[in-house]
Amino acid sequence: MIRFYVSSLFLILIFCFPTFGQTDSLRFSFGKIEGPHPGTYILTGKVTSKDGAKPIEGVGVHVDGVFTGVSTDRFGTYYLTITPGDHRVAFRHISNVPVFTRILLYENAVVSVQMVEKAFELDGVVVLSDEPDRNVRNPITGVTKLTTTELRAIPAFLGEADIFKGLQLLPGVSSVGEGTSGINVRGAKADQNLLLMNEVLVLSSNHALGFLSGFNTDVTENFTLYKGNLPANFGGRAGSALNILMRPGSSESWQGQVGFGTSNGKVLIEGPVVKDKISVIFGGRVSNVNWLLGQARDLDIQNSRLNFHDGYLGLNWDLGKGHLLEANTLVTGDDFQFSDQFGYEWANRISSLRYKGILGENISITGLLADGNFDNAFFDPEGVDAAKVKNGMRYQQGKVSATWANDKLALTGGLEGVYYQGKPERISPFDEFSAIQEEQVGKERGMELAGFLSLEYELGENTGFVGGLRYSGYSQLGADTVYQYNPNGPISESNIIGETPFPSGKIKSYSGFEPRFSLRQNLNATLSVKASYARLFQYIQSVSNTFGPTPIDLWQLSTSYIPPQRSDNFSLGIFKNAKDNSWEYSIDAFYRTSVNQVEYRDFAQIFLNPHMETELVFGKGEAYGAEFLIKKNLGVATGWLAYTYSRSFFTSQSGFSEEQINKNERFPSNYDKPHEVNFILSRKMYPRGLFNFSVNYATGRPVSAVSASYILNGGLVVPDYSNRNQYRIPDYFRVDVSYTIEKVFSKKGDSLNFSIYNLFGRKNAYSVFWQKDEDSKQLRPYRLAILGSIFPSITYSIKWGGKQ
Repeated sequence: MIRFYVSSLFLILIFCFPTFGQTDSLRFSFGKIEGPHPGTYILTGKVTSKDGAKPIEGVGVHVDGVFTGVSTDRFGTYYLTITPGDHRVAFRHISNVPVFTRILLYENAVVSVQMVEKAFELDGVVVLSDEPDRNVRNPITGVTKLTTTELRAIPAFLGEADIFKGLQLLPGVSSVGEGTSGINVRGAKADQNLLLMNEVLVLSSNHALGFLSGFNTDVTENFTLYKGNLPANFGGRAGSALNILMRPGSSESWQGQVGFGTSNGKVLIEGPVVKDKISVIFGGRVSNVNWLLGQARDLDIQNSRLNFHDGYLGLNWDLGKGHLLEANTLVTGDDFQFSDQFGYEWANRISSLRYKGILGENISITGLLADGNFDNAFFDPEGVDAAKVKNGMRYQQGKVSATWANDKLALTGGLEGVYYQGKPERISPFDEFSAIQEEQVGKERGMELAGFLSLEYELGENTGFVGGLRYSGYSQLGADTVYQYNPNGPISESNIIGETPFPSGKIKSYSGFEPRFSLRQNLNATLSVKASYARLFQYIQSVSNTFGPTPIDLWQLSTSYIPPQRSDNFSLGIFKNAKDNSWEYSIDAFYRTSVNQVEYRDFAQIFLNPHMETELVFGKGEAYGAEFLIKKNLGVATGWLAYTYSRSFFTSQSGFSEEQINKNERFPSNYDKPHEVNFILSRKMYPRGLFNFSVNYATGRPVSAVSASYILNGGLVVPDYSNRNQYRIPDYFRVDVSYTIEKVFSKKGDSLNFSIYNLFGRKNAYSVFWQKDEDSKQLRPYRLAILGSIFPSITYSIKWGGKQ
């Protein structure tokens, strides 16, 4: 997060040596020394900012000079058990002045403290995702945790700090290209990433052709990306997991923020419904880009439209004594049409109720119920065949987990279930002039259940271990019709020999164990080696007939002929911090192998298809590579240099030629991009400015190409395509800059942001397509660039309310 300090060296001295800038000790006394006492008492409380308006997460609690392993949660709450007696309890946080207390404890007690943010005359910059030595001490490899404040140090498209765009500048994370949604993590498909909001499943959340995510950073608190080794309480995907935490509203005073710019407008309102008990927060955004399309020279772009919106409503209720209840709803949606040629629209809604509480001296419990609804459609608005195709998914999720912990050991166990119900896929006339007849195809239902148990144990000062076991199962449920195919031939429509209706009950079931472990060994206080392994199952996947994922892709459940994916993930890394954790260095190698991975047959028909298995090819996936990172956390200038070497391949394994790709020879996947380099620089400019600069380079992704073409009698041109993904599009290169000024017109707090996306106007290719050259009547390649020009934006926002 970005804070201001005299210098990075002075900041480290203050954090490490409490004699500089510390507050006087606070004294508390609970109970009487006389009489018998049990072995331990409970000490709990809440840590907030000086005005009490904002809870502080990640405050380390030190008892008698020893870090207990306890830190405050997102609500600023801590909980620990200590022996009766006289104790010195210190509260330390990287961005706040330490607070020291002396507590005479002879009964259970509540001690809440307020911390003052460090402030000095000269400004510096801090970019820390968590504890200053987390890079070395965290036993799990491939974990990235960033706050929304850190995201704002990265120039972004449309002037918005964005989670997905920020992730793509980190090592091991990329995308197929501009104009696609989702991310690729360590050579995995986009649908192999588990996307969660407060541990609630999110199926899709992208705006503006994938340039923005549906998560407004004004209402998010932080996010954690697990790039291969997932905790046992996360599952359902074969690649990675991204958990986004939404922040609670202020419990002290009403406040808000209004912003508007060249691309969108937004509003934020938060405050207490009941002071110190119930708080609410609302954040919303709407697009404002159609006027920009109207300025384009291309007539098709002038006649296009792009609208998006999102809104988040969160309610947090402090029930007292360590019990919390939260309810939230996220609504997102897009409406896009390119001239009179094509368009799409989609809407997503996720609602959840979550409880978190402390039940005993060492036990906490978390439970949630959630409901999600995803609708999408694409349409062809012109001609006698003008039509709209709709589909979607409805799902319900339940999860409960309990944690028992002491100073050395933490055990977590629980159960989770998700019920999926695919919505019927329907084609209908686009308008009254269309000759299309309405048609509908039913979709599958399924239930995914899992139980999990994880253990985190400090074997010693230099050794940490995290182990877990997850058992997951899935059942396809009726009603549905299962087709039978000729066993002596490929699974194809021409080989259907019968069908069996299932009006209800289980149709097909799958299950398996998913072990995970990670081990950290410190070689010294600033250097560690980590190794990990995780097995993951995936029972639902997106189906697309495009190069990269889009918001209108189908979500396909496992069936009798579509088995779940299974991946085995390995990682080994070396992590080094230097100069009092102001610099980070790491090398993290990874290897993944997967079975039952899905690819598509040539010219696959995926929409309105009652037997999707006839369009799919199953095989083995393989990905490997290494991530290199140099990161500067403290100082006037911060940032990082990241290089990723990543390969991703697919091999079909069928004995029938119709179900083979490249004759079962290994070929690079659509998202195989061997080299990617990201450079990020964020520099504080005196007195209230922040300059951000980023450079992104990546190898062009693979494509299939027309290797030759033939002209038949009558002038018909017949293309001859290469093997799948035999060639590559040109390499990707982009430079972005932004400048933010704080407190421009208002002392209360306002900001003005200038940003330029694609500074050099490079026409980065999304794909290459072939069309007939009128002169030679041959097929010639043409580059397709989604955004092949400079895209500037200006955004102004102003805050109101709150305490000074």
